[in-house]
Amino acid sequence: MRAMKVVSVVAIAELILIGFAGSASAEDEPAFNRQTPIVRAYQKTQKAVVNISGERVVSTSIWPGFDWPDMFDLRGPRFQRQVTMLGSGVVVHEDGYVITNAHVIKGAEKIKAVFSDGRDFPAEVISADEAKDLAVLTIPTEEKSPFIRLGRSNDLMIGETVIAIGNPYGYANTLTSGVVSAVGRDIEVTEGFWLRGLIQTDAPINPGNSGGPLLNINGALIGINTAIRAEAQNIGFAIPVDTLAENLRQMLMPEKLRRVQLGLVMGRMKNTGRFTGLAVDSVIKGSPADEKGMAAGDLVLEMDGKELTGVIDFYVKMMHKEIGEPIIIKYVRPKDPGAKSQTVKLTMVARPLPDGRELAKRFFQMEVSELTERVARRFGFESAYPILIITDVERGGVASQRGLEKGDLILQINNATVRNVTELSLEMEKISEGDLVELIIMRISLGVFGQVERKFRVPLKAESKKPVQYRL
Repeated sequence: MRAMKVVSVVAIAELILIGFAGSASAEDEPAFNRQTPIVRAYQKTQKAVVNISGERVVSTSIWPGFDWPDMFDLRGPRFQRQVTMLGSGVVVHEDGYVITNAHVIKGAEKIKAVFSDGRDFPAEVISADEAKDLAVLTIPTEEKSPFIRLGRSNDLMIGETVIAIGNPYGYANTLTSGVVSAVGRDIEVTEGFWLRGLIQTDAPINPGNSGGPLLNINGALIGINTAIRAEAQNIGFAIPVDTLAENLRQMLMPEKLRRVQLGLVMGRMKNTGRFTGLAVDSVIKGSPADEKGMAAGDLVLEMDGKELTGVIDFYVKMMHKEIGEPIIIKYVRPKDPGAKSQTVKLTMVARPLPDGRELAKRFFQMEVSELTERVARRFGFESAYPILIITDVERGGVASQRGLEKGDLILQINNATVRNVTELSLEMEKISEGDLVELIIMRISLGVFGQVERKFRVPLKAESKKPVQYRL
């Protein structure tokens, strides 16, 4: 009987202890650090991601088959509707320079960039390269903007964690994560238009993510999200940041944006052990930089007494320089024995407008003229008109291979209307060897029922004709 009482007391004690344990506060439970690397990367970068919205007016003819360009001023009945475009962008410089996809802002009449705190600014296109699907915008803010520094994509590891931030379906500052699925992917975005060397990721990317950043776990920019496979799940693609950096130096060069010349083609930041600076990739022959003795391989340490943060910083500062304004460059030539830094004063000079007809002949092997009275009679037109016409096409050349013919009318080059030699020259001077250029052509011919007009787009790759090599 005494043994049973002892057991009862022990059982009651256990029940009391269990009761106390069950009523313990949640604050007494072990605490884990919820701030994972993904959380830290998001907190570090999300203020530099913007939502991009644009408005574009689409005008179509009510009469099918008569979608004439505005230059012909044939005011037939037309239907107009406003289309809203959504995408994302990433601020890459504190002065308010934003990177996005070219297709996000293509044809937009008004562009707006909205930050995560609700501030919104009108955005202006500084440069766009549709062949690479990249665009640079600027926003008019007096305050320094949060920005994301360029990382590297040449050391990406398959399986490493990546983060995408963007505006999918209009849901602002949405984060998704995944891994690098593959690198070096080539995809055909539209018929005949390829993007090559892309990063493939399984981080969910949706419409509206285009133009937003792909980040590594440290919050460094490793890519620009650009495309998805519509028929698949978790297969997205991003333009590698190394490709972005390579193209930015062409898109932001003063020679590309204005008719000026300095002559420095800049690369990425480089550390040689003793010196850290911005690498000079090449120097244009006969330019001010060339005349002052600068050469490929030099490292630019300072500009106007200030260190540079990267290639974007250099070109952004160059945008504010006027012709004749002194530019003080401190640089070093690491390959020289006992290399020491030296300082040189450069100034940008005016660059004369090249002859667009000569460039068209050089890059496309075709001859172009304004439709003067004499040329109009030659090709059977009733009178002169402010438009450009192809007067000759070299057999086997770039234009010939793409089907262009004598008598074709050139309406636009890279979405810019060209009506005379000056406008042709302004567009052709932006083109370099190897660039993909899109022409809109009007071809007029006689058919069974009279005159037939056909408008079509022609992609041309700028390629100088190589001299024929003969073997002896």
